[in-house]
Amino acid sequence: MNSRGLSILRFIALALCIEIPLILSYFWMTGDFSVPRFNVWPISEWLINYQAGFIRRGLVGEIFLKIYGPSALIRPLYIAMFFSYLMYTAAFLLVYLKSGIRNTNVLLVAVLIQGGIFHMGMASDFYTRKENIFLIFFSIQCLLYLQIKSAPIAIQKYWLGIYLASLFIVTPSLVLVHEAYIFLSFPISALLLWILALERPQDRYLRLAVGLLFCETVIVFLICSVFHGDIAMSQLIWDSLPLTDRLQLSPAAPYSTFGAISSLGWGINQHLSTLYGVISSGGIFIWIFFAFGNALVLTYVYIEIDPPKINGFPSQYLRWILIGILVLMPIFLVGSDWGRWIASISNQLILLMFTLHRSDMFYKPDMNPMPMRLSLFKGFRSRAYLFALCIIYGLLFQMPECCADPRTIFAPYIHYFSFLVMN
Repeated sequence: MNSRGLSILRFIALALCIEIPLILSYFWMTGDFSVPRFNVWPISEWLINYQAGFIRRGLVGEIFLKIYGPSALIRPLYIAMFFSYLMYTAAFLLVYLKSGIRNTNVLLVAVLIQGGIFHMGMASDFYTRKENIFLIFFSIQCLLYLQIKSAPIAIQKYWLGIYLASLFIVTPSLVLVHEAYIFLSFPISALLLWILALERPQDRYLRLAVGLLFCETVIVFLICSVFHGDIAMSQLIWDSLPLTDRLQLSPAAPYSTFGAISSLGWGINQHLSTLYGVISSGGIFIWIFFAFGNALVLTYVYIEIDPPKINGFPSQYLRWILIGILVLMPIFLVGSDWGRWIASISNQLILLMFTLHRSDMFYKPDMNPMPMRLSLFKGFRSRAYLFALCIIYGLLFQMPECCADPRTIFAPYIHYFSFLVMN
């Protein structure tokens, strides 16, 4: 097959990997089914509110309660989930387009990565969690950064103002959505702002902004830690939900607190016991497999982006990507849903890799380069093998959000499409 035919084939494959999950997600989230559209635990987490007083994780649930009142909340939640998935997909693609990278292979493996856009829509996983809001916001930050880099000098200050205002307003709000934001996404947001500060030494206030943003985020996090919640508050929150929603979430016991709402009373011992369960159950080996697989995909993306050598030295690009990995790692010591953490980190790193393609750091030499031999994969044959491996990995497996089980790590395509036939 000639190069034009291969390009057309890759474009069709990419279009299908984006459109099919979107179509499935739309029909699943807007259809009329008796079963919950996704796991009842995250559904109940979205519905945590302030009806028992101020409490962590309650911002979104309170907004839903104010808008929809005593009527059923779960149905509009499903619609909101689909639009959040649509928003992230659009923002992800916009970041890719503004990055200046024009490589269909890169975009295809980025979409197919475990926990990425393809698997989100196919399994109705990951985007139904609160960290999808974090991904949307980080995508917006990347777009604002790219806009600052590409805007005429006369209006760069205007975009800088929007960028900083969004950080200082939205960041504390996201901590109120879920306090894990301080581990899941804030570090890489602060890293991107720090890179911008290094690129603009004349704007000294940017470095100050990093420190102020850190202080603001930590203060809100500590407030959430103080208003941790207890069993009595979780029961009041549960009772504030419409009976129809409680019956759908817990038909056997609709008057007893349930799901993520009941976990508001958990202490540190319960959280540590879930981490112990990751190791004792053997699930850690499954997470190592998916972490290694996603690392291979990220390696392929890096090789295809192909940062230049400057006066014989490698670009600083790799160093900043590795720092991005490092600052996001502590989340694995905080919670046991390691599939969610791998998915969130992988998506944010891809966005960072796209964004830094336009960064000054891409063309600055690293005088103390990392001792990594990624160049081994740069030969044409090695790239082709690695690309094929990434595609097989992306299509064959399906990483769970949590509770790893060897029987559930393969993509169940028959299950994905069966409901369309029933509908």
